Order: sequence, then structure tokens, then C-alpha cells
Amino acid sequence: MRPYRYQLLLLVVDVALYALCMLLAPLLISFVVDNVIQGVPFDNAFLQNLVDAYGGMQVLQDNLWIWSCMIVAAYIIVALAINRRSLHSGNVAETLALNIRNAMYDHLQKLPFAYHKSRDSGDLIQRSTSDIETIRRFFATQLSEMLFAILNATIAALILFRRSVKLTLLSICLIPFILLASYIFFSKAKKIFLECDLAESTMTTVLQENLNGVRVVKAFHQEKREIAKFSSSNEAFAKKYFDLMHALALFWSSTDLLGQLQILLMIAGGIFMALQGEITTGTFFVFLMYESTIVWPLRQLGRILSDLGKVSVSVKRVQEVLEEPCEDLVSGYTPEIHGNIQFEHVSFRYADGAQDTLKDISFTIPKGSRVAIMGPTGSGKSSLVQLLSGIYAYHEGSIRIDGVELREISKNWLRRHVQIVLQEPFLFSKTIYENIHVASEKASHSDVHKAASMASIHKDIEQFDEGYETMVGEKGVTLSGGQKQRVAIARCLLAKSPIIILDDSLSALDTQTDRMIQEALDDYQQELTMLMITHRISSAKKADFIIVLEDGQITQQGTHAQLIQQEGLYKRIYELQNEGGESDGDERTRIQK
Repeated sequence: MRPYRYQLLLLVVDVALYALCMLLAPLLISFVVDNVIQGVPFDNAFLQNLVDAYGGMQVLQDNLWIWSCMIVAAYIIVALAINRRSLHSGNVAETLALNIRNAMYDHLQKLPFAYHKSRDSGDLIQRSTSDIETIRRFFATQLSEMLFAILNATIAALILFRRSVKLTLLSICLIPFILLASYIFFSKAKKIFLECDLAESTMTTVLQENLNGVRVVKAFHQEKREIAKFSSSNEAFAKKYFDLMHALALFWSSTDLLGQLQILLMIAGGIFMALQGEITTGTFFVFLMYESTIVWPLRQLGRILSDLGKVSVSVKRVQEVLEEPCEDLVSGYTPEIHGNIQFEHVSFRYADGAQDTLKDISFTIPKGSRVAIMGPTGSGKSSLVQLLSGIYAYHEGSIRIDGVELREISKNWLRRHVQIVLQEPFLFSKTIYENIHVASEKASHSDVHKAASMASIHKDIEQFDEGYETMVGEKGVTLSGGQKQRVAIARCLLAKSPIIILDDSLSALDTQTDRMIQEALDDYQQELTMLMITHRISSAKKADFIIVLEDGQITQQGTHAQLIQQEGLYKRIYELQNEGGESDGDERTRIQK
């Protein structure tokens, strides 16, 4: 809020002017009725001097249109103040919401991968949209209403006390009960609002998951199950809001009753006092006009306080994200990276894991080498290669790249030189060209085409009606699995990084395409260190070095020729995949077994 303190100050001035002029009009009418028309004397020296300056009371009685103009002028100022108040509060609210959304998105980008893995994306989306919208609404309208209620009630009470202490006390005797009801509701509403937010985030997560997995839903004919799942979360969300509506109904009805009773008491007491001669007609009119401007804004203040409960919940939810420590992407060394990799007694455990995923891993990869990593599901293959890009941090041992400890290298620098292609690559909802070109903004069209050719996707792209300008759709939904993987490989190659990791990213390709990509990589002009997770012996045997992982440990290391001579997992896979020329799908199934 610091950058908007001057606009907030102007907002306070606008609200104060609005309240003063709203209260001035009834005073002018009271003065005309009591002092100008009825001739009731007054002992205010300032007013007496003002009347004398205009030529005396007789002149004012003969020119009542002057008072009409003054009253109209007061309401014109009110209109202008309302206009300025709306402009200032709207400007503050919209700019503040804009900055919070930018800060949230910026912070989410810099949070470590482990944080995103442990959070529901639907909940994070809601915090970045619905919760910020709640804060925006408060500053757009409710803040100025709250200021008006407080200023208006305070100034009106001071004026009324000067008119009649007895009637003023009668006019505000039930207001403490209205405020008490508001406080009680505010205390209870915070919990209800939080429950509503949690229910909404659960429903959003279910919806997002279903839309992302629509292929699987349709493939397994799970529409009814998903509809039932969404209906359940939707009903839970609706129930929480019904509870909120019931609480609001009770609050509004009880405060309405108290407010109307307060006005009734003031009218009855004012009439009685006027008949007894304790107050004038003009004074009664002032009380009658002021009572509504005190009771209803204060009652509205109760509603704002209840909404403030929701705002405080939203602020807390946004603040929880903003207070999460960011991943340090900048600090560290920026050494020359050529591709020499050394693991020494490395162990790694996930934050929510009970035991180590990787145990005492040691090996050395010279620059320019091609290394194949094999092993059954859950053996730690993906965890091992993700340590190299700094996505996760190892807690024991040492990883060195060209002699520099990986922990001491700037993560931005490291990830610029270590490219990874995942088994399920993510493509943006852009053109094919943009999806490849994102790896290097300086790359030319010919560079993009060359990378696509090496990834064996260039011919496929040329066959599309719009070629490289073909939109791939959200997450690349318009492309086949193999095409998405090859586009991702082309993107990786365009970056021209010295270290490339293929995390089972050739799994959706047939053997012939796999071989073509391998041969293209052989002709790659740049010296390249490549780690390749694979389940195919045909891919692994071309590697300079093969690592076999089982249960987080290295059980075998060596070349293809060496490992087929040893008893172990690699030899068993080799024998299985050479029995009867099994298909690619059978190869993968055998390895899992």
C-alpha cells in the first residue's frame, strides 16, 4: 500500500467532504425553519456576524431562494466528492490488485519445484484469482464506506450532543448492540469464509484435474464417475455457502430490527420533547435526518466488518504463498561448463520420504560421453538426473560438473547448460515454431529447422497445412505422443547446451525413429554429454557407458559388451528383448517386471 499513500489521503479527504456536506444540508434546513422563518433567536456569534453581513434576518426571510441554492450546492459538492472518492478508491484497488497478481505470479515462478509438487494447483489458482479479487473489492468500495461510516457517525454525534444531550443518548442507545452483533458475526464469519475458500479450492482442483485428464476419462468411459465426483465437491461447496447465507440472514435481520427500533425510539422521544418545548422543530428535523445517516452506515459497518473477515482470510492465504522462501536462482558461480560429471557417494531423499531414494551413488562421466541409465520403475532413475539440473538438492555426497560443486553453481546458469526432456513433455498453446524457438531467442529459422530435422519431426511438420505455424493446442493436445516428444527434443537441441538429459523421452517412438534420432545425435557438431534413461537395449548398447539402478543403488556399470557377460538385470533384459523379436510395448513391460 505504500506507493498509494497519497491517493489514500485524497480518499480520506473526499470521504470527509462527502460526510460534512451530507450533514450540512439538514443544518441549513434547521436554521431556515427555526431561525429564519420562525424567528427563534440564536446565540452563536459567528452566525450572527454572517447574518449581519448579508443585511440582517429580514433580508434572509425575503430571499429564501438563497438557502435553496446553498442546500443544492451542498448536494452538488456531495456528488463531486462521491465521484472523486470512486475514482481514487477504484484506482488504488485496481492497481493494488494488479501488483499483487504480478507479485504472486512472480513468486510462484521462483518457488522450488518441491513446493509445487506438494500443493494443489486448483488451490494456488484460487489464491491468485478469487482471493485477490476479494481484496480488490474491499479497497474498491468497502474501505471508503467504512471511512464514511466512522467519520459520519463521529461528526453527527458531536453536532447532536450540542443540540440535545438527552435526545442524542436516546438516539444511540441501541447502536452498541448493533456493533456487538457485528463483532460476534465477524468473529464467526472468519471460520465460515475459510471453509468456503477451502471447499471452492477443492472443487476447482477437481475441475482442473478432469479437464487435464479428459482423454483418460473418455478412454475408460469414466464420465459418470467424474460427474459424481464433481457433484460431490460442488455440493460440499454449496453447503458451506448455504451456512454462510444462513449466518448472513440472521445478521441482517437482527441488525435491521435493532436499527428500525433505534429510529422509532428517536422519533417517539423527539416528538415528546418537541411537544414539551425541550427542542425546536428544526432540531427535531436535524435528529430525524441524522438518525438514518448514523444508524444505517454503522449497520453497514457491521457488514463491512463481516466482509473484512473474508478479506483477512484472503490476505492470509495470499501472504502464506508470498512468505514461502524463494529458490535462489542467482547466487553462485558461473563456471565454464563442458560436460564432465562426477558423482561421489551421493544420497537423496524426498522431503516426504521415509527412506533414501538414491543411496551412495558414485560414477564419473567424461565430457562428450553418451550414458544410458536403465532399471525398473521406482529405482531412482528420474531422481538421479533431476539432481543434475538442481530441481532437487542432495543431502549427502558430492556432485561436480567440470570440477565445481553443483550446489555452488548458480541455478540459472546450471539450467541454461543442462537441458532435460521429460517422458511427458509440456508444450505451450502456441505454434510449433514458437514451442521450439522458446529454447533460444537468438536462433534463426534455419536453426529451428535443423533442430527439428535432428529430432526427426521436420517432415511431419512440413506435412501440416500451416507447417511450423500450426497451433499445437493446450499442452500440445493436437499432436500425437511421439510428435510431442520429438518437438520437445528439437527444443532441447536448439538450446545447444553441453549436457542433455533424455528422461525416457524416446519411449513413445518406434524403434526406427529412435534409431534415426540416435544417428542424428552422432552427427551433432557440438561436443555433447548425454544421459539417456531408456528401457531399450537397442538404444543402450550404443552408449559409451551404461548404469543399471535397482532400489536406488548402482548394481552394474560398464559397456554393453561388458554387461551382457555379467549375471544381472542388464543381461536378463537383453535376453528377454531378444526372445522372438518382441514389440516395443513388450520390451517396456519386461523391464518393469
